[in-house]
Amino acid sequence: MSSSAKQDSGRASFVKGTLLLSAGNLISRMLGLLYTFPFQAMVGIAGVTLYQAAYTYYAIMISISTAGIPVAVSKFIAKYNALGEYGTSQRLFRQGMKLMLATGVVAFLLLFFAAPWLSELMVRNSENNQQYIDSLTLVTRSVSFALLLIPAMSMVRGYFQGHQDMAPTAISQVVEQIVRILFLLSGTMLVLFVFADSDFIRPIANALGGTQSVETTELNGLKVIAVTIATFSAFVGAIGSFVVLMMYWKRRKDIHRQTDNPAGTPVRSMKSLLLELLSYSIPIVMVGVSTPLYQLIDQLTMVNTLLSSGATVSEATSAYGFLTGNAHKIVLIPVSIAASVSMATIPLVTRSFTTGDMQKVRNQVNHIFQVSFFVTIPAVIGLVALAEPLFGTLFPGDREGWVYLLHYAPSAFFLAYYSVAAAILQGINRQYFTIFATSMGLLAKLALNVPFVYWLGGIGAGYATIAGYIVAIVLMVWMIQRSLHFPYKQLLRRTILMFLMGAAMFAAVYLSLLVTLQEEASWGNDIFATIVGVIVGMLVYGYLGWRSHLAGKLLGKRFEYRRNV
Repeated sequence: MSSSAKQDSGRASFVKGTLLLSAGNLISRMLGLLYTFPFQAMVGIAGVTLYQAAYTYYAIMISISTAGIPVAVSKFIAKYNALGEYGTSQRLFRQGMKLMLATGVVAFLLLFFAAPWLSELMVRNSENNQQYIDSLTLVTRSVSFALLLIPAMSMVRGYFQGHQDMAPTAISQVVEQIVRILFLLSGTMLVLFVFADSDFIRPIANALGGTQSVETTELNGLKVIAVTIATFSAFVGAIGSFVVLMMYWKRRKDIHRQTDNPAGTPVRSMKSLLLELLSYSIPIVMVGVSTPLYQLIDQLTMVNTLLSSGATVSEATSAYGFLTGNAHKIVLIPVSIAASVSMATIPLVTRSFTTGDMQKVRNQVNHIFQVSFFVTIPAVIGLVALAEPLFGTLFPGDREGWVYLLHYAPSAFFLAYYSVAAAILQGINRQYFTIFATSMGLLAKLALNVPFVYWLGGIGAGYATIAGYIVAIVLMVWMIQRSLHFPYKQLLRRTILMFLMGAAMFAAVYLSLLVTLQEEASWGNDIFATIVGVIVGMLVYGYLGWRSHLAGKLLGKRFEYRRNV
């Protein structure tokens, strides 16, 4: 096979893997957003805030308990398969599974028993906070059970990804979300509307704050029980995902045969293999834990700063909920595309870097950045343009929260840029620099969060997040350029072109809102304006991308513009 044919094959494999993971991530994110609308309608923004606060602690424990090993496993397997040492990856996988099972148990115990102390940290600047502390403790303990399964499940996903088989990860993610959401919504409805007056539910609800009807920004006992059931859905969803992965495990017999030791394969000590795996995984922890750490900073400083400024507990926690529970979920939809590129990137770049083909590495990095930006830039601009009707469509009972989406939407571009840059550093063995860059970004966020919230209110926390990611990105881009002598001219030119195309799209979407969005807000009008705006934006950006030849160069021949002769 010629070198050009191999390059085309490698690119096709990358694009296929990226599309699979992108589809799985996108569907998962969309489902994760869509369920929030009926869930918030039932439990109010106060219930969503409680749910999000517990999930922040859970997400941090997930990142720590998995220790970045699933992604590291994909890199490890890609490296040793490229060297022909197929048996090495199988041995490492077995030991890694044992480690993940053990860390899952430890993480569960830590979160379960630390829940009261963690809950108290969120609303310490208020005298009337005991109900909130008790409620958050219960909800946090409920979500902790998922830690028993998630680490081992993630290990299996990493194993498949290392063999360039992205389907098990994509399908299991979607199944996990579907099972989780069905359990979450059905459980919430049963608690609030079917068994609310039962002899079992009512005493518990009275102990947690009563059963009387309250506003969306306040909690009662029934809401707390409903949110507790909702967080337990993470454990139920994990069971569904694990079943799917085991089905793929039985079907992928070719992968297991491939890992048989060929003659002459060196036998490496397990100690050295585990140390190598940890050297890959520790930097990934910083990337995986960065988003929940940013949210944790908001959780520990944003609410208490607003309380110190005179806000009530319900007002301060509602602001946190609008930013991290609503706006952040919407922002994660375009970011999920970049995350998919990142996951597909590490084995691909690692293989080229291991074989010493630096020109191929530079070409891959250039292509990865451009594909990520091509999708992320219009999505971010679209979120800014459609912030008001989109938020009103998803959360009609809390429409006033749309300003949080408007100000927070630009963070999607920087979070996507950060995810891809971190994956590239991982692929070229500069993974430890991600620890430094991520730490500097988190320090910037920590330093700016309180003053920004004092000056700007709740939206200030969003701008502090953007500033933190910018700091990390600047450092990462500097290291990539230094390590690869990466030529940024083409990337810069095409990125500017993408922003110009996005500006034209913004103008078209804004004009459509002038026609469709009425002065007196209504749910039906918000839905109509959003649908029209999305269609107009996709048509304008899609046409410009096709006509400028950019889509064809980045996505393949199917998207090429051909002049009619």
